[in-house]
Amino acid sequence: MLSSQTQNTGMIVNGAPKSRAEELMAQHAQEAAQGPTVEDVVDEEDILHPPPSATAAPAKPAAAPAAAAALDVQSEESFPALGGPKASSRPSAVPVAWGGSKPQPSPANTAASATSTTLTPASAPSPAPAPAPASSTPRQLTIPGKHVDQFRFDSSQMLPRSELKKPVSDILRDISKKSKVRLEVREGAGGVYIFEGTGNVDAVRQALKEVAQQVGSTKSVKVPVPASARPHIIGRQGAVIQGILDRTGARIDVPKPDESKPLDDDDEDNTIEITIEGDALAAEMARREIEARVKERTSNISLRLKTVAPELFPFIAGPHNQSINRLEELTKTQIRVPKYHTWGHRPPPQEPASTSGPVLYTPDPDQHIIIVGERQAAQEARAQIERRAQLLQNRITLRQLAINRGQHQFIVGDKGDSLHDFLASTGCAIVLPPPSDDTEFLTITGPAESIEAGVNRAMDLATSMQMANIDVSRQHPNAPCGPDVHARALTAYLQHRRVIEHLEKTHDSHIVLPLETASSSNAPITWEVYSRNGKNTILARSDIMNLIQALPPSKLATVPVDPYLHGYLRSRGLPQLKEQFGVHLVVPETVGPPASDRPVNLVLAYEGPEEVTAQSPCLKCRPSSEDAAVFQKALREATEYLHKVLGDPKDVSSQSVPIPPKYHDRLRRFVAQDQASYGETHIPVSLAFAADNASNASIRGRSADVANLVAKLATFVADQERDDRERNHVTTFDFPQKYANFLIGKRGENINKLREEFDVDIKVENGKVDIKGPPAKAAAAKTRILALAKKLEDEATYVLKIAPQYHRDLIGQKGSQVNRLQERYNVRVQFPRANNNVPDDVSIADTSEAAGPTNGNSNARSRAPQAADEVIIRGPKKGADSTRDEILSLYQWLVDHSHSAVVSVARDQIPSLIGQRGREMDKFRAETGAQIDIPGPETGEGEAGARVEIRLKGTKKQVDDAKKLLLARARDFDETITRTIEVDKKYHKALIGAGGAHIRKLIVECGGPDDSTASRVVKFPRADSDETTIKLEGKEAVVTSLINAIEEFVRQKEDQVTISIEVPQSQHRHLIGRGGETRRQLESQFNVILDVPKQGSNRTDVKIKGPSAAVEQAKTHIETMLRDQQGETVEVPTHLHHVISDNGAFFRQLRNNHQVTVDHAGHRVPAKPSPAAVESRSDSTSLPLITDADNSTPDTFSWKIVEPVSLPSDSASTTIPWVLSGSPENVTKAKALLTAAIASASQPCCTGYLILPDPKTYRFVVGTGGSQINAIRSKTGCRINVPKGQAGGEAIEVKGSRDNVELAREMILDAVKAGLAGPGSRR
Repeated sequence: MLSSQTQNTGMIVNGAPKSRAEELMAQHAQEAAQGPTVEDVVDEEDILHPPPSATAAPAKPAAAPAAAAALDVQSEESFPALGGPKASSRPSAVPVAWGGSKPQPSPANTAASATSTTLTPASAPSPAPAPAPASSTPRQLTIPGKHVDQFRFDSSQMLPRSELKKPVSDILRDISKKSKVRLEVREGAGGVYIFEGTGNVDAVRQALKEVAQQVGSTKSVKVPVPASARPHIIGRQGAVIQGILDRTGARIDVPKPDESKPLDDDDEDNTIEITIEGDALAAEMARREIEARVKERTSNISLRLKTVAPELFPFIAGPHNQSINRLEELTKTQIRVPKYHTWGHRPPPQEPASTSGPVLYTPDPDQHIIIVGERQAAQEARAQIERRAQLLQNRITLRQLAINRGQHQFIVGDKGDSLHDFLASTGCAIVLPPPSDDTEFLTITGPAESIEAGVNRAMDLATSMQMANIDVSRQHPNAPCGPDVHARALTAYLQHRRVIEHLEKTHDSHIVLPLETASSSNAPITWEVYSRNGKNTILARSDIMNLIQALPPSKLATVPVDPYLHGYLRSRGLPQLKEQFGVHLVVPETVGPPASDRPVNLVLAYEGPEEVTAQSPCLKCRPSSEDAAVFQKALREATEYLHKVLGDPKDVSSQSVPIPPKYHDRLRRFVAQDQASYGETHIPVSLAFAADNASNASIRGRSADVANLVAKLATFVADQERDDRERNHVTTFDFPQKYANFLIGKRGENINKLREEFDVDIKVENGKVDIKGPPAKAAAAKTRILALAKKLEDEATYVLKIAPQYHRDLIGQKGSQVNRLQERYNVRVQFPRANNNVPDDVSIADTSEAAGPTNGNSNARSRAPQAADEVIIRGPKKGADSTRDEILSLYQWLVDHSHSAVVSVARDQIPSLIGQRGREMDKFRAETGAQIDIPGPETGEGEAGARVEIRLKGTKKQVDDAKKLLLARARDFDETITRTIEVDKKYHKALIGAGGAHIRKLIVECGGPDDSTASRVVKFPRADSDETTIKLEGKEAVVTSLINAIEEFVRQKEDQVTISIEVPQSQHRHLIGRGGETRRQLESQFNVILDVPKQGSNRTDVKIKGPSAAVEQAKTHIETMLRDQQGETVEVPTHLHHVISDNGAFFRQLRNNHQVTVDHAGHRVPAKPSPAAVESRSDSTSLPLITDADNSTPDTFSWKIVEPVSLPSDSASTTIPWVLSGSPENVTKAKALLTAAIASASQPCCTGYLILPDPKTYRFVVGTGGSQINAIRSKTGCRINVPKGQAGGEAIEVKGSRDNVELAREMILDAVKAGLAGPGSRR
């Protein structure tokens, strides 16, 4: 009935062989004619739901089988449509493979015809029937429950009687009883058995289906379909093919893609064979459904013309693709003709012996013309192109011309004419040799009458170039490694550093280097420089010569290394060479055949620590002899390091191991895994397969590594052979269907990894996993898969309702937020996308991972798309809970901080709001906590008085606070006016004052700010400019006051005078005062500058500078003050100065009690004598330590009396003047006190030094407000000095007669005892 073999009819259509698609259609028609037929009985289902191609009158029953007619691919009977809309007549893009629009559910979704009914149930509820069209034929009456259906089997399609479980009559009776359907069988003409059922439609069809399954023999049918239709037949998660299985009961095997032989899915001629097994009826129904699916998905096709030689491509396309564009417009298709001006694997044919001789052009298996479009239009375009190619085959001849290789690119290519321009001007095309071939012959193709024009044009283009040669080998003839070797190393290094490319761009020229194959010979290395401009050729050649001189043999070295090590060096790079020695390593890209064991030179180039580019200075200057020594030393050390890393070059061996070709892929994986297990520092062995003996694997590496791996390969081959014997073993176990997507992965990524890792075949279907392969590997894969299921069982899925406007903040910049959560908790967080729709006919491998779990429903189409306000969290429950909590917490924070407001401000105010380096804006943000977004500088640019909007975001309080601050600043700015005032440049410095003090003072006095913003109120011109305009900016009242103040300042400056008054030097001190206090007071009081001569200048003139009125007032005041002041000088012995001054107490007494000041007339105050108390410790009672017990008493102290020491006579005669200034009466009193003090201090006296154990007790000596010490001084007449710091070891100094000093000591100790015993004491 159904043929399992595919026949090639070899028919010729329109003088050309049939395409693969046409052969498939013919084969389908032949198989359909031989298949089982269904009795042509019209029932009510066919009347209510006629197929699209059915006519009003039912077709007559088919007669005896006749010869197969030509199959009509447009017939709905042979290829029923599934209700999908017609595809566009012109595809949108190239390539499109068997494309079609998305199918819509059909009423039956099965193969139907106008003369037979389908026995398979519909996969989806049928829509309400459309009103039947008016017909002249009488309407047939149908009786509910009386549906009649039949099918036929010939004797070859039925099981032999011996293989039936029971007689046919018993089978019919049992099924009839179970299904409530009346079943009959009768024998027809030619030994055909007719099975007929009467009853309910669905029951009849199910009953006849069971009959066919029990009485029919199992058949195997192979259906060839385009490879691109495979995913559409399988469907998403296998939904489509599972539906066919359920409806027909047949077993369908869709072959997996063969990764070793990849097919182009865009080519209609690439087919796969689907195997259908089952009884004849089930197999035929499954075949029809598959073919219908293929037809629906292949209304648009992609054709490859593999019979057209590439030499004909330019003439088929025409100049500038004019011919092919016309054909596209005519057929409404898209046609891509490959650009062919350089041959690849196969050179063009040889030039014929005679000009009239034929040329045999052969197709290139790698270059095809592609046609994409609606099926019929694409086939029409194909036929026209094939006819055009047949004509060109006889017209196009060729000529071969030998031209220097360096000139090729200037004939056709980027630097020459385009192929289309050459074709348009000469009617010929050019085919150049590839860069990998050293031939100089180029091929010119074209009609015989145009071939001479093409040859002449090619020669004209070639001879228009200027060329110069550089023999690099001759530049360094004394190179230690040989001139040719050095030249090849230099060329390789410059290529690697892209210096050659830089020279070409700089001089608009082209540099032709020797082919890589020349590196294996001893031929001289010659560079060729080409350019259309002779000057560029000379300049390029000059730069090349400088480069060659800058890279002498001392800067380059070659190291022969076994080729198997090159891959390791290329991947590792050995950065230590650059870091430690400043040497760059160049590894050649191609080193000959893989099995070659001849060492190939690596290049070592000294560069130094800096990074070298094409423009580096080190490539432009010739090194000195001293530099050469440094280069050689570094290269020598780098070579030694390289040998140390690579090991002994003699310890390298090769071994050939016989490995069956079918194990080669597995062997590659095995060797890669084995070598990777040794770590990154291990140098892996190389594995290659000889081309002449595919069963041998060549292993090369360290001798020990090779021996070790060869020993493992014997076990590997034995394991593979054992696995082959056990490969048919199938392990089946349950796997939750809802997790099938995770097991399969996106585009089958996960399941393919498992297949590769465990070397088994894994199939997931209907909650079952079938693992086909060796038991041990299958068990390991099963363990891994079950562990995945257990892990997924622990997973939880949460759907959070979150408003879309917050999604962006939750995701974070470039997904930072969501990626952090996913990595931290090992979960997946999915935000909604713009488009969640996935076509129904996409296979399971396309969207399995993206689809996610489907809650037990294997059909992902039932899952509703993700809503715009939904965020899905999926992962382990603990991690999903934590992720949900964090997202909801952040979401709540965003909601709380989502309050916003807008503040309108003047564009010119933005800089003042930002402040210097953003300080003002940072201050705003810190004070309010709000997010403040300032518009960019381009907003409102060029518009006078433009206003911009500042956006605020945060909590309600934060936004309100920020808005309040900004509005206040905006109001201030809006009220701000700008005025200018002209002030002579000579007054600017005085107006500013020291450090800006004067201008700040004026601003504050006028009501301006006293903070950092004060600098913006008054703006002075630059100090080095001649401008006199001062700009004032602020509130009107402030600006007006400032202008008035500045004008007054200028007026005063203009009225400024300087006068001098004569003041004796002895009275200068009265004008200066103590620490300059008097002078500052005078300057402030009268707004003048007082200039008093320095001491020792012998000047008596005092200058007063300021406004004339102020100067006169200051002069009068000074003269009056000096008249009231009298001064009298008293000479005080130098050694008594500090005794009398008593640390300044005597000066204060005179000033406070008698208004008399003391000056020394410029004499230096003598140094204060150091106390001698420290010498007393060795003679006194030992003091307690700080760490001693806290029971010390005042009896424990240090006391020493120092007797007066007679001074030298010269010391006694030295005096220092004390000038007493004040009113005459007060000066007289002060002089009397000073005289008495001198007399008292001149009397012989002792000095006592008292050190108490606890410095804190010194306060009892002083008393409240100094009452205690003043009482002791009054009673004893001694001068007593208590240390202010009261640090440990400092003594209380007591001066007076010896008796009074002892009395003072007793009173001090009594005061301390009383203080310690009192209620307010504290220890």
